[in-house]
Amino acid sequence: MASPLTLQSDQGAALLRPRSRALRRPARTRLDGVPRSVGGRWIVRLLLAVPYALIAWVGSLNPLADTPNAQLIARVSGISWDRADASWIGEIYPPIPTLLAALAPDRLLLGIVGALVAGALLQRVLEIMIQRRFRLSTIIILMVALGANPLFAFTTTENVAAIIGLTLFGVGLADLVRFITWRNTSSGFRAGILFMCAVLADQSGLLYIATAAVTAPFLRLARVGQRGARAANVLVIVYPAVAVLASLSLLNWFFLGNPLGNFVQNLEANAVPADDLLTTVFTTPNGWLLIAPVLCTWLIALILRRPGAIVVSTMVFAAILLSRVVGLLPNNSAGNTFIIMLLMAIALIPTARTPVTNALVNVVAVLQIGIAWTAAFNRPIVIEWMSQLTASVGLG
Repeated sequence: MASPLTLQSDQGAALLRPRSRALRRPARTRLDGVPRSVGGRWIVRLLLAVPYALIAWVGSLNPLADTPNAQLIARVSGISWDRADASWIGEIYPPIPTLLAALAPDRLLLGIVGALVAGALLQRVLEIMIQRRFRLSTIIILMVALGANPLFAFTTTENVAAIIGLTLFGVGLADLVRFITWRNTSSGFRAGILFMCAVLADQSGLLYIATAAVTAPFLRLARVGQRGARAANVLVIVYPAVAVLASLSLLNWFFLGNPLGNFVQNLEANAVPADDLLTTVFTTPNGWLLIAPVLCTWLIALILRRPGAIVVSTMVFAAILLSRVVGLLPNNSAGNTFIIMLLMAIALIPTARTPVTNALVNVVAVLQIGIAWTAAFNRPIVIEWMSQLTASVGLG
């Protein structure tokens, strides 16, 4: 029989011991994942991917002929896989979507891959906003603005190269902010690797490198007073991607006599004359809808008193236009500009601190939802794709 002294000791130990696992959990930090467990994060990613997987399945019932995924499968079907010379390396660039299409030469499978990637992107964006202490209302509106529109759904299910590249770019941009403003060194190296992978996933990779290089010098620097810190930060994040591109260029130069190799053909096929592009941007509704996300970024920057964001967004938009001129953005792509600008706003714009600024930011975020839907109904390829979807389910 236990003595009274033993019972009192056991009762005291019970009072000191946490009653549940939640009480033993350490306080959340800004680098904690959302949810905290790896399994929980994958569940969220899969749940977010389900709607796009269903859209990909419906789209496969009556597939559209000239989407980026269809063009990718057609291109891969003409590649010979029994050689590995310099010309062959140029044919498979960018290698990540090319290898995916070689392993899964089916529109539905590529759409499902895109859906899984989109789920990972949305979970990561949600995590970033929670870590940065965004208000719940702002989180909901921005998640809807990014993921619940035809532009994002089309890119996810019909342009696997773009959704992979944009996902790597968006996650890398968040790590870039952590690296420079939070002094998180591992995030800097991770950002560099992600930007390098984005270059290998999408022919628009040069645009992502330019965006990162332009953005980095305007971020609030944590290493204040350290000479050359800004230049060192830019070098860390762009070096891996630049090294990959330089290696490919040297191979093409040595063996083909042309640093760009077969990549020139892709650029020429997608290039848009500068005069035509400027006329479209500044004199047509489609062009105004391209400018609208930039103006929204300006408004948010003014509301939160971050004028540097205006300079950054303007320079990035100029880089996007230049990409169209030289042919880095492929034909029949839709929504790339909108997604890039919104990801930049989420990653770079600071948290609203007062109810008034939060309400104003929410108003601008709601405008983004309208811009995305309006732009979708002004893109011929997206309109045709939506018509095919409705016909597949018997609504057309």
